[in-house]
Amino acid sequence: MRPDLIRRAGLALASLSFAVSILMAIPARAADYVLGAEDVIQVSVWLHPELERTLTIRADGSVTLPPVGDLKAAGLTPKQFGDRTADRLSAYLRQTTTVTVTVTQYMSQSVFVQGSVAKPGRFGFETIPSLVDVLAQAGGALPGTNLAAVQVVRREGEQTRMLAADIASALRTGDTSALPTLRPGDTIILPGTGAATSSTSGEGVAVLGEVGNPGLYPAGEQSDLWTMLALAGGMTNRGRLEDVRLLTRGNAGVTVAVIDLRQVLDRGSRAPHLVRPGDVVVVMPKGQGFWSGMTTVLGLSRDALNVLLLVDYFDKKSGTSN
Repeated sequence: MRPDLIRRAGLALASLSFAVSILMAIPARAADYVLGAEDVIQVSVWLHPELERTLTIRADGSVTLPPVGDLKAAGLTPKQFGDRTADRLSAYLRQTTTVTVTVTQYMSQSVFVQGSVAKPGRFGFETIPSLVDVLAQAGGALPGTNLAAVQVVRREGEQTRMLAADIASALRTGDTSALPTLRPGDTIILPGTGAATSSTSGEGVAVLGEVGNPGLYPAGEQSDLWTMLALAGGMTNRGRLEDVRLLTRGNAGVTVAVIDLRQVLDRGSRAPHLVRPGDVVVVMPKGQGFWSGMTTVLGLSRDALNVLLLVDYFDKKSGTSN
């Protein structure tokens, strides 16, 4: 045989071998996936379509499948869970059967995207991709997004960390190695620059308390709470996610809303907490901070004291007094 034909045949075989190895690796990775809480699975029983179910794995790691009842799913691969389910069904069916388990939503491996993005919400993956790929899944950033000041909120036990992500530089240079590697449960916050929606009154939103850079930040009519926190440098380690105060001034005076952002993260809510120019955001501290001590000394409720302190803050900023 001619040498050139031998070389071509060798290259063809090598290419075919490489392609086969890739095709074999894809189902192998899916088979190795370990089920977790909140994953959505489809259970199919051979020759018994009446037993087919779509189930969500509960927080305790189990599901309920008639007629066998509760079954532990978390910690098993889909095949392992299918085999165990088939064993349990053998007590109710006359013949042995095969159970196929397919993961339809990988919610135990999910992250949240909030702020200036086309489709905010919760996104699940078999394997969590890069930060840039997650933003692509969320429809991309909106016009006016400050990609140089993206924040990743990470819960580590009772602590909360804020990781800075300069996506603008990463896209400009093509080097994404400095971007945080995402973990399940992370929340990505994309702040707007304020250019897309300008304030008509010339006021901004004051972000105070346990944030990196307290101050007054530009805001439009559709700015949201996550954006303002990101602009203020994110929460410090002393900040309480479950105790963020939003003070709004109206004709009837100042009203205070208590927002539990930890619950927002847990539920993956798509509804933004909008703020308006002139609002005040206060991230309350953990433990007996300054304001907590003052409530004890003055005998005031924490909300009432917040209003007094922040109205005084605004009066001083504007050069007026009551």
